[in-house]
Amino acid sequence: MTATGSQDPTFKTVAGKLRSLSAILKTGKLKFQIVSQSSPLAYAVAKMVESSATLPALYQFQTTTLPGQSQRTEIPMQAVEYARTELASPEPVLLQFTDRDREQPISHGLPKNGKLLIGRRPDCQIQIPQQYSFASGHHAEIVPVPGTDNFCNWQICDTSTNGTYINGEKIEGCYQLQPDDRITLGYPEPTDRSAELIFKLEYNVASPQSTHGSAGNQASDPNESLYKELIDCDILCLVINPTAPLSNTEKRLIERTTQARLFKTIAIFDVSAIAREPERVNNNIDAFKQWLKSQNLQGAVALPLIPLHPFYPSPEPMTELAPNVQQECDRFRQFLEQSAIEKREEILIQRVSSQIKQQLAILERAYAEKEAALQTGQNLSVALPPGTDIDELDRQIRKAFKQVAENKEKSFREIRVELNKSKAALIDGFSKESLLYKIKQFTDELQPVVSREKEIGQDKDRVSLRLHSDKMSKSQTIHTHMNRLCYGDMSQWAKDEWQRVYGTYGDGGLQEIFQQTHAAFDFIPGLDLPSSSFAANSEFDVYKCLQYSFVEFDNQVSFQDQSSGNKLMLWGSAAMGVVGLAMGQPFLLMSAGMGMLGKQVAQQQSETAKIEQITENLRKGLCQHYQSLARSIADKLSQQINLAIEAEERRFKTLMETTSDKVGGYMTELKKGLDSAQNQQKQLQKEKSQFMEIRKKMQL
Repeated sequence: MTATGSQDPTFKTVAGKLRSLSAILKTGKLKFQIVSQSSPLAYAVAKMVESSATLPALYQFQTTTLPGQSQRTEIPMQAVEYARTELASPEPVLLQFTDRDREQPISHGLPKNGKLLIGRRPDCQIQIPQQYSFASGHHAEIVPVPGTDNFCNWQICDTSTNGTYINGEKIEGCYQLQPDDRITLGYPEPTDRSAELIFKLEYNVASPQSTHGSAGNQASDPNESLYKELIDCDILCLVINPTAPLSNTEKRLIERTTQARLFKTIAIFDVSAIAREPERVNNNIDAFKQWLKSQNLQGAVALPLIPLHPFYPSPEPMTELAPNVQQECDRFRQFLEQSAIEKREEILIQRVSSQIKQQLAILERAYAEKEAALQTGQNLSVALPPGTDIDELDRQIRKAFKQVAENKEKSFREIRVELNKSKAALIDGFSKESLLYKIKQFTDELQPVVSREKEIGQDKDRVSLRLHSDKMSKSQTIHTHMNRLCYGDMSQWAKDEWQRVYGTYGDGGLQEIFQQTHAAFDFIPGLDLPSSSFAANSEFDVYKCLQYSFVEFDNQVSFQDQSSGNKLMLWGSAAMGVVGLAMGQPFLLMSAGMGMLGKQVAQQQSETAKIEQITENLRKGLCQHYQSLARSIADKLSQQINLAIEAEERRFKTLMETTSDKVGGYMTELKKGLDSAQNQQKQLQKEKSQFMEIRKKMQL
């Protein structure tokens, strides 16, 4: 338990409590808790019992003032003794400042000599944080004022710009402070810019008290943690002023003491005022007895009636007690002395053993919680999947990487195969769905149109021939029509092809490869792999690719006339020229014109036969040229798509390298965490075994 106790706050607390219980057994004294909502009354009882010759050796007396005083004591404030005795606090007069940035108020003791400066400047004894801007640098002074019988009061003097407020009222000059006065600097109410201080007269005649816990540890009653501390005793003595009704705080304390089954619960009534107010005192005492009866507590609480006025705090020496007072005091002291002598050892063992059991139960719960945390991996930053050890997880991860690599190779290979098939089908001249077939079908349907013109100065006509198709608009030429056919079909094919590469080919395309890879590592809890990184590129710039696909053909088509040996030239109709792109649409840089027939042709052959021959040759030439253009564009676009696929493959490779690094770091941290957990488990089991041995020896 030593190693754990040096680290865990629970074990530290328990160890301290056990040491305290050990000290109680060594002293052999019963713990006597004196409690009252009136500090002078608590002081009086403490002084009465400590004046005994035998009780200090039998009891450890402790005095505490209950908060939330709802009754006014009959003892004048000036009668409180401020001398630093063993029963008096070192600084009974306090000024409490509640800073909004702190959980607990700051208490400043007020000395009896010398003034204190309050303000935001560093030379102020009570320095206000700079955020409270309504407070001046030197805002006010706290000055002690000598009172009667060598006692002291305090007053506050305003020296500020924005004023000083007491309980919401602005003061002029100086003001003598009263207990629980609220001092607000610069504004009637406390705000983020106006600080508040509270003047306290702490008449605690006990030794300094421990903190009563934070609000987070309290139950519905804000004093619950204090009650828990107060009932940690053998005898609790509540001193009551019967000139006022019993408060809810006093009732709750009595209920808690009876629930805790203390050795004795005593409620002393100070009947000093019974001669002055007999009816009031007796009525309140009767009301208290009736309340005890209604709660079935009448046999659980002793009710001595003692006039305590001779023991009130006073600067004057205590005079000899009146016989009736002496008799009541002696009877009470004898009762305490007899209780301690007869059952002191039994009482001590009962309380200490009960508290040891409580502390051991706390340790048992702490051990159980630690074991549960280690077993479920709650103390690790990552946890293993259920039913999986570290070696099995490592095997599963290696298997996942291998499977991802195999799937990637298979899928990319299938995507390329599908792309090549699609390209082949596009330029397959024997398929009616191919672009080459469409080109041939168009050129085969071209019809000749012959025109004649009289040449100036010549007797013979000039005969011209041009080809025409009903599929062409009036503004189109053969070349513009074929451009639209080639580039339009090819650009649409490229768009559709990339969508198939992205989401169809290879059982889901590129996107499926990335998504399956991300899903392959889902079984690893706590591994951060953003899904946004595992996404293929869905966009493909077709028109940018077409810019790399420009094709230049000769600006003429020629063929040899076998019958005459003459070479015929076709200008314009078959001339490709340079094809460019404007807003993604192809356009012709050269005009499509007419065909010219030489004079020798008209003279040597019949016109009809020659026209048919030339027409057929022109069709073939056009078909060959545009089919070549289509093949070239298909090659270029296919190449660009393959380059895009290669880019995605490189990105996938980089992504897998990053994933491998992350998984490697994850496994390293996981192994460290598991090693640490195993070491903690071994240490915990060792300490728990020691704890159980101690418990067994104690037979608890």
